[in-house]
Amino acid sequence: MKTLGEIITEDIYLLDADTIHGNNSWEEDYRIHLHENEFRSFKIGIPFTSKHIYIESVIQFIESSKLDGSYFVYFNITNEENLLTIVNNYQSEITNKTFFILPEKNVKYSKLSAFFWDIQLLGYEIHILKCDNMKECRLSPVIMNKYWRKGAKIGITGFSKHPIGFVRKKQLQELIRQKTFDYWITETINPKDLTYFDHIKLRLELL
Repeated sequence: MKTLGEIITEDIYLLDADTIHGNNSWEEDYRIHLHENEFRSFKIGIPFTSKHIYIESVIQFIESSKLDGSYFVYFNITNEENLLTIVNNYQSEITNKTFFILPEKNVKYSKLSAFFWDIQLLGYEIHILKCDNMKECRLSPVIMNKYWRKGAKIGITGFSKHPIGFVRKKQLQELIRQKTFDYWITETINPKDLTYFDHIKLRLELL
């Protein structure tokens, strides 16, 4: 059987404020994850609010890795956030004009998409991380497609909060068929997590 890295060249993983796995650091788990799945490159997302916590260790991890690695800063988004204000206030944090956002589950399409046109006019590309975690997108994949058609790049996990079993597979197969999303985001890197190998197995089956 092929490894995940033979099918998906680059792994993408998001750190968050609570990233730690038992007594292991994220670095140990992530190094194993990349090696076992034979990825050739990776990107690590760092939350803007915790950048001061992670930036040094992420840079050290990238420099010590034999793979092609990089990082990006992402912004957690609520329904109250003004995306245009974030872009204007934190331009130095938005590398190569690629604006990564992680919306909370209850963020609405009508609220979020209202800023897209102005942001894109400024030359920024919008990436919606873990788009399938958003309640609207889980209930109706059509909403995810609407974001994609508005020019946003879409990253999904394929796992978190999705219906289990056959229904989940059918939803993911339809997303793949319609090419509604642009890349996968690894949900867990902890091999001690009971769902870790299920996640790997499901993605291999789908791809």
